[in-house]
Amino acid sequence: MNGADAVSRVNRLLDGYDEIARSLNHGLARADAIGEVLQVDGTRKKYESADVQVVADKLVEVFGTKEDDKLDKNPKLEDFIEGLGDCNYYTYISLVLLDPEMHLRSIRGNLKMFLLPLFQLAVPFGMAWYRLVQKDMWNKQGICCDDDSYIFRGVGFVTFMYSGWQIMDGAGDSSSKYLLKKAAEHWSLTGLKKSRGAAWQFHLCYASQTVCALLLLIVTYTIYNTSDTPLDLLMNCVAINFVLDIDTEWMNGSRQKRSKEAARLLFKRWRDACDDDYGVFAVK
Repeated sequence: MNGADAVSRVNRLLDGYDEIARSLNHGLARADAIGEVLQVDGTRKKYESADVQVVADKLVEVFGTKEDDKLDKNPKLEDFIEGLGDCNYYTYISLVLLDPEMHLRSIRGNLKMFLLPLFQLAVPFGMAWYRLVQKDMWNKQGICCDDDSYIFRGVGFVTFMYSGWQIMDGAGDSSSKYLLKKAAEHWSLTGLKKSRGAAWQFHLCYASQTVCALLLLIVTYTIYNTSDTPLDLLMNCVAINFVLDIDTEWMNGSRQKRSKEAARLLFKRWRDACDDDYGVFAVK
């Protein structure tokens, strides 16, 4: 490679960095386009109303306008609620916490907010740690049971596959996944920090179910590894699967109704982000 080629490659590389920098600057400007204040050369300036209008037009396209509420049926809002479906307790808590006018109504409801992740995450993790680490299961027991009979192995295979499929089928939470996508979409349009925070909150709701399912699979394996008879395998194949369903069992008609109410208010705050002097939701 001669000197001219080297200089040419360096220039192309620098041009690429300049392009990345321009993209980042555009993204930062878009993130503050709802009218947040920016410090420039010792002065505080607001973005031009034209920037806000671009975001407002995008929001109208996706979420509609306040005028839609005057209709007998707001189509975009109703589609949003229909797509949400039934919520589990994680999603219910998140929706209530995101609404400044709502709160959990009882002391027991507040305690469940802490008990649920303890039961679904801390307890399975503790059981797996107890068997694998404290009891040193792999060194003392091996990776599988000592019983090599065809009946024991066959029953173990069938029941473990059933247990695993049941756990994996119950791991997905459609409501938090749906709201996660909507929050991420709103953040991509507006750059609002609260939308990004809501997206992370719904992501944690969804991730908690996935992590719980993984821990339950590990615990089920440790239980199988210490079982002695085919009957033990049959009895234990779904012994702890109920843990994954606690967040659904704690939901009743009243909580489902409150979830829908909170979701409606969240939709309207997202829709009206550019209203009322750059949006009450955007600035506060």
